[in-house]
Amino acid sequence: MGFLRKEMSETTATIGIGKMYEEFKITQLVNETLTTVIENVQNNHDKISTKAKPRPLSAIHEEIREYDQLSRQLEKEYRKSMRIVDDDFELARTHWIQLQKSNKQGLAIRGCFLTMLEKYPQVRPIWGFGKRIEGRIEETWKPEIVEDFYFRHHCASLQAALNMIIQNKDDRNGMRRMLNEMGAHHFFYDACEPHFEVFQDCLLESMRLVLNGGDALDDEIEQSWICLLQTIRLHMGEGIEIQRANYLSQCLIPKEMEEVKENWKKVESYGFRKAGITLCESAFKSYSELLKTHNLKMTLPIEANKTSQSFLALSDQIMMALDKTIQSYTPEDGFMNLIQEIRDFVIKFLVVEVCPPLIRKSFIDGMIHMLCKILCIKHVKEDFLHVWKKVYRVMEQSMIANIVEY
Repeated sequence: MGFLRKEMSETTATIGIGKMYEEFKITQLVNETLTTVIENVQNNHDKISTKAKPRPLSAIHEEIREYDQLSRQLEKEYRKSMRIVDDDFELARTHWIQLQKSNKQGLAIRGCFLTMLEKYPQVRPIWGFGKRIEGRIEETWKPEIVEDFYFRHHCASLQAALNMIIQNKDDRNGMRRMLNEMGAHHFFYDACEPHFEVFQDCLLESMRLVLNGGDALDDEIEQSWICLLQTIRLHMGEGIEIQRANYLSQCLIPKEMEEVKENWKKVESYGFRKAGITLCESAFKSYSELLKTHNLKMTLPIEANKTSQSFLALSDQIMMALDKTIQSYTPEDGFMNLIQEIRDFVIKFLVVEVCPPLIRKSFIDGMIHMLCKILCIKHVKEDFLHVWKKVYRVMEQSMIANIVEY
């Protein structure tokens, strides 16, 4: 917890410094503009004949107004270049209330999930209703899934959450705390920061597709929604990051790690190269079977041939990553140092076009298969399985933290 308080205070300090720098640059820009105005006035005054008639007061006011407009325009351009957005989400709130009156909130949310399931098939295994799409064409699964109880329940939950967020939009601190809590809650549903970006894209696309007439998005309303959804992404992402830090520091106790390290010494004695080949062969086979089950085509870009150099390199690196995971544990900080230590592996073996839930299941199966073979385990106990699943998830979450930053 001390680490988190330090991290959050450092973040707050960084935000404060950023705000001060922003205000400094804006003030500097305005001062430069005013200096230019004064210099122009002085130059013009030197050129004026002593016999010249005094300028009308209206002309002076007009010149001041023009320079004032120029100053505001320069400030606006600077804020735009720095991606500083002043938006209180009022247009998005008004639009959302309008959709409630026309009974179209649910339509937009359903469209969001349908777009997500169609456009991003790799997220389908996250939900039970998504798994039932396997092997079916769009014309058959869409009409059926909108009547699915769990699909409708999930849509209603998201609609209620959006209502709650928008109702609290004027209390920025309260909204941030609420979104942090939502993000922390979603951590245990295997959500990660990129999922919120997918949600933002799909909700906006759904609104463009299903809303028309007076309910349709225009440029200003869409921009307000983008600002709101970006804020939701930011603060829910903070919640996931906080919960990830809690998980890495607390998920395994010293007694469990003693058993893990004792078993890992036997794996090391067996040989990391042979153990890695066993793990990856089992994982590749499991992943291929799961892809067929869910009718997905996101195959790994490495051939499942233990004689190929790419396969051997991957299996060696996975064993090294697991070794780093286990060795990085300390009773005081848990696995908090692993994020930095595993960074090189993530950069070398970052694979985008895969299905994360299936990859996780496949490699956990492969890891358990490898351990059972080396440790001569015929019947896997639940506590053994639970501990090693947490070891894998620690490694996975450290990789995700690097991917988000990368």
